[in-house]
Amino acid sequence: MPDLQERLTTLAERHRVPGAVIAVLHDDAVTEAATGTLNLRTGVPATTDSLFQVGSITKTWTATLVMQLVDDGLLGLDRPIRDRLPGFTLPDEDAAAAITARHLLAHTAGFSGEDLDDYGRGDDAITRLVANLSRAAQIVRPGTLFSYNNAGFVVLGRLIEVLTGQSWSQAVHRRLIAPLGLTATVTLPEQALLHRAAVGHVEAGGTVQPAPVWSLPRALDPAGGLCMSAADLLEFARLHLTLGLARDGSRLLSTASAEAIRTHQSSPPPLSGFPASYGLGMELYAWDGRAVIGHHGATIGQTAFLRMVPDTGTAVVLLTNGGAPAALHDELLLPLLAELTGVRPPAAVTPPAVPVPFHPGRYVGAYDMGLASIRISHEGGPSLTMTIVPHGAIAEAVVTNPITTLVALDDTHFVETEPDGGLHRGVAFLDPGADGRFRILHNSRALPRTA
Repeated sequence: MPDLQERLTTLAERHRVPGAVIAVLHDDAVTEAATGTLNLRTGVPATTDSLFQVGSITKTWTATLVMQLVDDGLLGLDRPIRDRLPGFTLPDEDAAAAITARHLLAHTAGFSGEDLDDYGRGDDAITRLVANLSRAAQIVRPGTLFSYNNAGFVVLGRLIEVLTGQSWSQAVHRRLIAPLGLTATVTLPEQALLHRAAVGHVEAGGTVQPAPVWSLPRALDPAGGLCMSAADLLEFARLHLTLGLARDGSRLLSTASAEAIRTHQSSPPPLSGFPASYGLGMELYAWDGRAVIGHHGATIGQTAFLRMVPDTGTAVVLLTNGGAPAALHDELLLPLLAELTGVRPPAAVTPPAVPVPFHPGRYVGAYDMGLASIRISHEGGPSLTMTIVPHGAIAEAVVTNPITTLVALDDTHFVETEPDGGLHRGVAFLDPGADGRFRILHNSRALPRTA
């Protein structure tokens, strides 16, 4: 891939991405390229050994730890998690008693899972967040609907702590980072300081600027706390491409557990931002009738992508720190994957050429997602207005496009008229009541209508 560096540099500049690294595993060889800066304030160049936050790609690591515990006979996927966490509490007692590790891994636990409160930097942060779920509303019954749930993976992190006798950070180091021979993967900011670490960038006043906060609170580590180089993430990808084998041939995960991770468990609704199939902490795509697996992740101004094509043993990692990373993914990573493996994704959703009529009263109202409120209004014409009102400084840093216009694709699905980061994002409206008004807005999370 002699032109990889040129393509990365050209496209990153086009999409105002301050710094980016791409790494490719193909034919058992790794190719890397880096461009731009890690921090617009300091001008430190991005290099292939630079560390970026990988956000929710961390969930694939937590899922791998969970399946190791299943292999060890310490955890049953379909047993209530109260078997191992007796103090697990939700406002809905029936749900708390029924939720399993499989529900949490597949995002079908059904409770509201967005808690960005800071529970401190101690080893008890995860414990404290899980204890606070006693106030998390149950949106749907467990096992009935995919609803992306960060707190669910924090609960899994607590399960790992209880069953290993280690903190989540210690467990990921001892059970994955060390056995994989990784030298540029960290779980804490003070560890990242020992490396060239990227700073996230956000839109502010029409310009891209360093984010006001470097990382999410420590309590969210099992859901999105890892920071690493692209090459280290490829080594983790190799573990899943080989169904559980490290590069040195040691088995870190049984074949059955590795296959279970990439087996369909739940069905995200259309326009949820996820593929139509989700495994155990793993996104599952079917492109041209072939399997593509991986995950994406976003923190405060940093976005990461991992895509694997198992039948060719190919993996591509793209790490970015601002700008329009989704557009860079679409114009660089996807064509590269097509060239190497022949797989091509379906066409992205775009607004219809002719507006689809709808009855606005069914959609208008307020919906709650914990870290933000979403207001749907109708000001006349063939569109709805969606306004996101973030709650707290971290949510404000994450929400970069608070007011958007939606047009209907059909009775339940709407798409933004203008692209955000290169994508026309969408929402679905679910569960109409007797009055015809929808009870749930789904944008990867199931958000209940508020009174």
